[in-house]
Amino acid sequence: MKRYLCFAILLVAGLSLSGQSHQDVLLFSDQSYTGTARSHAMGNAFGALGADMTSIHINPAGLGVYRTFSMSATTGLGMREISAYYQGNKTIDFAGNFNLTSFGLVSPAKRNPKGDWRRVNYAFTYNKTNVFKSSSDVSGYNEQSSLVDVFLDYAQGVSIDNLNQFYEGGAFWVDLIDLEVDTAGEWIDNGAYFREVEAGQYQRKITNTTGSMGEFQISYAGSYKEKLYIGASVGMSTIDYLKETYYQESDFSDTLSTVQNFYIRDDLYTSGAGLNLKIGGILRVNDQLRLGLTWHSPTFYNMQDEWQMKIDAQHQLYDSAYSYTHTSPYGIYNYEVVTPMKIITSAAVVLNKKLILSGDLEFMDYTTMQLNGNDYDYFEEQNREIANTYTSTYNTRLGAELNLSPFVLRAGYAKYGNPIFRYEGAHMYESYNIDYKTERQSWSVGIGKRNQYSYIDFAYSFTENAQTDLMYNDLYVESTKLVDSYQKIMLTLGWKF
Repeated sequence: MKRYLCFAILLVAGLSLSGQSHQDVLLFSDQSYTGTARSHAMGNAFGALGADMTSIHINPAGLGVYRTFSMSATTGLGMREISAYYQGNKTIDFAGNFNLTSFGLVSPAKRNPKGDWRRVNYAFTYNKTNVFKSSSDVSGYNEQSSLVDVFLDYAQGVSIDNLNQFYEGGAFWVDLIDLEVDTAGEWIDNGAYFREVEAGQYQRKITNTTGSMGEFQISYAGSYKEKLYIGASVGMSTIDYLKETYYQESDFSDTLSTVQNFYIRDDLYTSGAGLNLKIGGILRVNDQLRLGLTWHSPTFYNMQDEWQMKIDAQHQLYDSAYSYTHTSPYGIYNYEVVTPMKIITSAAVVLNKKLILSGDLEFMDYTTMQLNGNDYDYFEEQNREIANTYTSTYNTRLGAELNLSPFVLRAGYAKYGNPIFRYEGAHMYESYNIDYKTERQSWSVGIGKRNQYSYIDFAYSFTENAQTDLMYNDLYVESTKLVDSYQKIMLTLGWKF
């Protein structure tokens, strides 16, 4: 089992980011709030405001601000552009998505206008926390190395029966690497492999991801003398993630080899569900100032990975063309992921009931992430990587709203800290102080219209960040720079009764 667990690391070093590794924990811990158009337009800086379906997921005390029965639904249209820079070549790919980003129902449970506890509300809400829809296309001519180099290194000293059939074993069965044969034509199974083609070829890797993360939440909150709002919630988070990686090498300069090209497809499907708890409060200091404080527990996920690899190699000997294909077994593995807790401090200023200025400061310690499974030694190693690789961060969200009744104008900004402490290619160790690596930033604007019993909101946002990726193992190939730009348009319809 441990050998197949190592498939995760092999793919990190080879083709794709797979599951059961510390990078996997980071992927599912790095969430944001999509939510309603109003909250999105204000940078999701809603921890001290309340009375919004997204605000309940940021600070459940915001539920206590509601005075009436309320319901809303939000849809979003997104477009992601990823620019890739590799071997002096730039490629651009696009991916779009349309989905339901938020819905919710708020209902008063108790009202007592003359008592200390003026009201108690409960709510059932849903908020999308991550959208994985993306596509990247990386290509270029590499004279220095080939993925065959990596296959050869992993195979050396290993018998045929012990080759990893998800990786270098596939390369052996399609004749990218091989063994000498004896006089009877049988392989000499001594682990002394050799390569069938020398480096110097065109390379291309296409990565498509789909799926999303979302959170269903049941919340309960109350208002104490309209001065203090206290709330708590239980959330169930879900993960649905599919990653398809296509890799190709062709146009080899080695004219003496029979290898003309080879093609690999890796499919990884990850699903999971987890639980978390949130507790928060909002203090209404006066009519102008509100302060908020929230604690989010870690989310405890039960996860399942399913994966398979297929490799196909085209050969030609003289005028005869032939091909070999290898399909790996179907891998399934269950494990657990624990994300970091969050502490959010918030403040909001309301001026003349016309202008709102709000801000959230969110703290997360990524060194507390955990990965657990049956193979204790492997997961213990991954947890040490987490402690040594990542750091704590602060995420900042700012928002503004101008009420020009019945229309409302909004703007927001958010900056999410870089959780990586040090980086070295596939294994994240060398300094991440490179000029194109930036923290994720988002700019947003919006407009809304308020009626007595209904409202409609629109929002637009632009988010950008840069990161590095690898065509395969960092010992053989330089990193690829990826610039990720994401635009989103959102619409919310809401009703009050």
